[in-house]
Order: sequence, then structure tokens, then C-alpha cells
Amino acid sequence: MIRRTVLSCVAVLVFCLFGSSARSEVFKDGEVVCFLGDSITHGGRYHGMIYDYYLTRFPNRTIKFVNAGVSGDSAGGALNRLEEDVISKKPTSVAIMLGMNDVGRGNYVADPDEKRKAAQKGALINYKANMEKLSARIRAEAGEPKLLFITPSPFDQTCVNDRGNNQPGCNDGLGRCAEIVRELAEKNKGTLVDFHGPMTAFNLEHQKQDNKFTIVGPDRVHPGLPGHLMMAWLFLKTQGAPAVVSKVVVDAAAGKAVECVNAEVTAVTKNEKVLSFTVLEKALPFPVVSGARTVMEFLPIEKDLNQEILQFTGLAEGAYELKIDDAPAGSFLSAMLGQGINLAFNDACPQYKHAQNVAELNEKRRSTETQVRNLLSVRRYMKNHHKIDPDDPAAVQAHYDKMTDKKSYGAVMTLNYIKNWQRYGEFVQQVSEFEQQVHANRNPVPHTYTLSFVPPVAGKK
Repeated sequence: MIRRTVLSCVAVLVFCLFGSSARSEVFKDGEVVCFLGDSITHGGRYHGMIYDYYLTRFPNRTIKFVNAGVSGDSAGGALNRLEEDVISKKPTSVAIMLGMNDVGRGNYVADPDEKRKAAQKGALINYKANMEKLSARIRAEAGEPKLLFITPSPFDQTCVNDRGNNQPGCNDGLGRCAEIVRELAEKNKGTLVDFHGPMTAFNLEHQKQDNKFTIVGPDRVHPGLPGHLMMAWLFLKTQGAPAVVSKVVVDAAAGKAVECVNAEVTAVTKNEKVLSFTVLEKALPFPVVSGARTVMEFLPIEKDLNQEILQFTGLAEGAYELKIDDAPAGSFLSAMLGQGINLAFNDACPQYKHAQNVAELNEKRRSTETQVRNLLSVRRYMKNHHKIDPDDPAAVQAHYDKMTDKKSYGAVMTLNYIKNWQRYGEFVQQVSEFEQQVHANRNPVPHTYTLSFVPPVAGKK
């Protein structure tokens, strides 16, 4: 029953993903891709995962991903920073996800009065107008980059928790934002990437079994790591991102490679018990952080994005040990090897470890870039909203001292600014250095495979 429910959920996801928009193309070598959005983009998780995919799947492409998210921002707010955060970067593609702060979450309460209902409608009118201005300005001022319109991730109004933070109807409002995004994608001949429909459907299906389940965090707004992985998957699937890392098929009886996809096989040798060969893959497996993997139990992320297949024909029946670079990579029955095994998530494989190292370097880049965004955002906010000179330490300190709740987001970010603004240039340099390290360390290297027959133990079948 649970499995059937999950499969029906996946069917809903596929319909939402492909039922109304054509796939776009994957990013090409030399592209500059800006991700414009609010806090969900500011944190950089989902597009950091997308970047992980591109770094490992296309090691010969140099693509620059730019974080243009600002916590708490809206489509109207994005207009005010568009030149600095997007236009000046000379993007070839811009992915836009806004709406969570445009929808007017505070107007969604149980049994809203007419004033609140009017405010809900007004917020949607403003959202549509500002999104139209935003897309028009990007097209005109950035030289017609490709536009990817992303529907906002959901506000989880159906999850049961004990925080008292629900805003009934808010996700329905975001659904109307999603309709506006869909219209804009069609009007601007852009790509529609649907987060809202599939993620909402996913939540609702799982909440039939567990009403506390959510792909979104406890604040009902910000997705956790599994949610960001789902978003990355939806984005990459919309692009038609290839599933295959590599595929190698070796005829053990003949001692030769009979199929090589995105890989080269050389130095094949064999005797009665050992088959040896060298593989140079042209990609690394897609590295997925362990904290995000729970969602993979329910979504075909491995099937869709991470197929590193090793297959053997002509094997004698029995058990075999696979080693890569003389390190054990697992024991397998001949039937399994005949069907093909996926090495992409085999943590004993050097390719897996290599990809994880790339992801770790990219995470350092992402987290440092997020710190850069934090500092710039606070600086702008103090200058534009509080009319404080951000270069006057005394004024900034006085502003912080007046804050009564020192645990609030604004206070935490202001204190971070006080402590770290002098290091802004250092952080910018670190982002560049981490990116250089990522690019320098992502190229696949050849590995030696040995497949050895394991004699059966006497008395055991």
C-alpha cells in the first residue's frame, strides 16, 4: 500500500513536471547562470547541488553559477538590486524564484475578513506586476539571456506540528503565484521549472501516512536538505540532464570491452580466475550529501541522474570480488554482474570519493559565497531602510544595541556584519580560490579494475 502510494505520488510529480512545459537544454560551456530569489536561493543549497551535478557530469565545461538571492526579498525588492546582482554579471541564463515573501503570508489566517482577503488579492496583483517588470528588465538590460521561471517552493500549510506557525491558505496563494509564473514563462518563451506543484503533491501523499511529514522545514517555509535535493532533481530533469555517468560492459569470456558509454576501456587481461582492465570515465558520479538522501527512497533520483553502470557478460556462475585500484569495492554474484551494477553511490569506489571531494570544495565555495551575500544584504538594508551609514562602525553598533531580540534574524545578521565586514574582500577572494580548486580537482582519472572469482567454501552452497 505504501509503495503504491509512493508510485502514485511519483506519477503526479512526472505529470506536474512535464505535463505543461518542454524541457530546456543543459547549460553549455562558458555560461554564466544567475539564480535570483529570496532566502531559499540566498542559502544556495539547491543550486549548489545543481552545480555539483554540472561539475562532476561535465568536467570539461566551465560554467559560473552566481548566487543572487537575498533573504526576505520580493520581486519588487529584486528590481532595486537587479543591476548590481544580475545585470552586471552579464548572465547567459537567469533562473528566477520569488513569491514566498510576495504572497503576503501575514494575511493568511483562519477565516480571513474582507480586509485580509483584499490584501491577499492585492499582493498577487503586485507580484504579477513586479515579476513582469523584472523579466522585461532582465531581457532588455542583460541582452536577452535565457530565462528559467521557477514556481515558488511551497508553504507547508498541511503539516501538523506544535509550533503554532500555520497560515492557512498561504500555499494556495503561492499556487496562484505559480500560475503567474507559468504565464510569464510562456509569454517570455522561457523555461518553466515547477517546484510548487510536485513538492506540494509529495507532501500531501506522505501526510496521508504521517501527518507530521514535510519536505519543508519546521518553519513551513524553508526546505531542508531533502527538499533542496528534490528541487535540484526537478530543475535538472526539466533541463533533460543525462542520467548516465558512464556505462562499461565487458565480455569476460572473450576478455574485451563490448560497450563503452562516456568512458574508455584499455589494458584488458584475463586468466582463469582474474579479469583486469583500466577505465577512464569522462565524468564523475553526482555527489549527494548524506543529509539529503532520505528523499531518494521515494524519488527516482538515482535512476534519473546517477547511473554509473558496470556490467559483465560471459561470467561463470558464482561469486566475484571487485577491486578498484587494489581496494575492495564489493562482492557480487554473477547474476548481479550480468544485469549490471551501479557504482555511483558505492562509497568504497575511488570515483565516489573523488566526487565527494569535489562537492566538499564546492560546499566551501557555496558557504563562503553565502557569507558574502549576508554581508551585502545587511549593508543594503541598513542603508536603504534604516538610513544608517554602513561604513560608520559607531552607527552600526548603536543600531544593533537598540535591538531588543538579539536572537532575531536581523540582530544575528547585524552582529555578523559588525564582526566580519572588514573581511569582505577576503571572503570574495576565497570564493574565487575555492572555485579554482573545484575546477582543478574535478577531472576524472583512470582506475584499474580487477574482478576475481571467489571459490565456494567447502560445505556451503
